[in-house]
Amino acid sequence: MVRNWFSATRHGKQVVEATALRAVSRLANRSALGVNQARIERLAVHAEGSWLDAVNSVMTEAAVDDEPPVENAEGTDTDWATPIWWWLDQMAAPSSGLTDRMAWFWHNLLTTNAQKVSTVPLLAEQLHVLRTLGRSDFRSLLHGFVATGAVQEYLDGSHSQASNPNENLGRELMELFTVGNGHYDEFDVKAAARALAGWVVADGELLFRRENAFIAPLVFMDEQALWDTTSIVDRLCDHPATPARIAARLWTHLVGTELAATDAEALGSWWASEELNIDPLIERILLSPDFLAPASVRARSGVEWFCAARAATGAVPNASNDINWSLWSIGQMPYHPPNVSGWGDRWLEPGSLLGRAASIWSILDRAGLNDQENPSEHPIDTDTILARCGLTEASATTRAALNAVKPNDQLTEHNVRHVRWRLALASPEFNLL
Repeated sequence: MVRNWFSATRHGKQVVEATALRAVSRLANRSALGVNQARIERLAVHAEGSWLDAVNSVMTEAAVDDEPPVENAEGTDTDWATPIWWWLDQMAAPSSGLTDRMAWFWHNLLTTNAQKVSTVPLLAEQLHVLRTLGRSDFRSLLHGFVATGAVQEYLDGSHSQASNPNENLGRELMELFTVGNGHYDEFDVKAAARALAGWVVADGELLFRRENAFIAPLVFMDEQALWDTTSIVDRLCDHPATPARIAARLWTHLVGTELAATDAEALGSWWASEELNIDPLIERILLSPDFLAPASVRARSGVEWFCAARAATGAVPNASNDINWSLWSIGQMPYHPPNVSGWGDRWLEPGSLLGRAASIWSILDRAGLNDQENPSEHPIDTDTILARCGLTEASATTRAALNAVKPNDQLTEHNVRHVRWRLALASPEFNLL
């Protein structure tokens, strides 16, 4: 057991006292997706020094910039599943860190649905943008995202012409991706639609055709100028509502609670002074006393639960990636959001929990736990199973439920191991973050 320790936050005056193992487990789970016991133990070593040391170890993890594949293992063209399956492997890997945690966060904010994207390379290109710019600065990330053919097709920006501009991209750029409702009006939507016109996806490549663009002064957000895609994005990033809204959303993602409006404005103002650089915002949130507060708990989303279950069990997909398909029943297949606003927060509803319970079988199967002929390398004792699942503070009820499953005339050792793992993955603690 890691000893108790005290640490002061870098940006605040309050001194935080926490049980290190609980704190480290939370840090491990919220800074990555594929969390296993080894990652928690590595962070615990850093936490022996101070909480700042533990956070620094997360912040300094090497970024991953591998490009998503656009072809399957046989080297032939395939559908959207190829880059998405690859990404799920990255997210569920024990080496997963902030790169994919943040890419996943941005994908739920800067949404795109693969069903409207014409080619796999366009989808892979956008995923590469989210993974490589997800920890840079929000301005660069948003510029890169808007300049992907995938979102241009998804929000009907491709082939939008100044003579008859489509308003979808401009509207969602303001409503969902930046300032939010109440900070723009219909005149701004129409102006943005004209300024964003001229892009077209042709032969799998995003091109700008000046003859389709609006090259004349426009009034956007009470300012007349020669607006274009670049200046529209810059103006929205400079609006004080954008850093407040985005910072508050990241706060909720990492901490689990929502910020009051005044606190969101204060955090957004500070973030704007940091030039919207993303890593300093992450660090500030992780060093906040609220991050370790007992009440700062939220439900794991479908992908978060799925990646954690894969990491805990060591489940590896087969050639058909059978376990990945279970995300449909869980209700959160990447690049297939229900709408442009993403998946929302509905992860403790019966439908999601039933989907998780149903998918446990395929996860355990790909981990070798369904094989009754060969001895499993997976542990059978309750403490080790819970540790492998990263459950450092499992309740007495959960422990009792696992311990109650014992070998008898009806249950072999294999059955006991299998049921205990199923109970651990379905436990309330494993469904929370």
